Amino acid sequence: MTAELATVLADYRTGLDAELQVLSALEDTAIRQRALPHRASAEELSTLADIRQQQLSALSGLEQQLLPLRERINAHLDAVRHLPGFAGIADRHRRMQDLIASITRLDDESLEVLRQADQERRAAAQSLETGEATLAAYRRLLQQPQPSAGLFTQRG
Repeated sequence: MTAELATVLADYRTGLDAELQVLSALEDTAIRQRALPHRASAEELSTLADIRQQQLSALSGLEQQLLPLRERINAHLDAVRHLPGFAGIADRHRRMQDLIASITRLDDESLEVLRQADQERRAAAQSLETGEATLAAYRRLLQQPQPSAGLFTQRG
């Protein structure tokens, strides 16, 4: 039983290492998204969103593979704690939590930048609409027939 649990623990550790690699790549993508210029093109946003979707799919697939191993480890936690390599699992979990916190922070910052850009875009659109309305009012004024200068022409 102990040898079998050691194999499960080793497989789980390998899976966590793969998840750490995907999370690290996901963090890099989040950094790239955060570093986009204020007025990034739709193509740039779309490309990074596609990359991110692939990374999240890979992470989800790894989680599905690790779930039975995690359940097995939890079922025999007292025995597994004494096996070599268990401490490394806890360290990997901490590193994963740190990466997830970093990704979340970067995403929050990116969302704030997008919100600000949207507010600026809306303000610019409203300003254009106001300017167009003002120009239309001026045009109407200019197109009205002007009273003749009859007084000046009669005395002249």
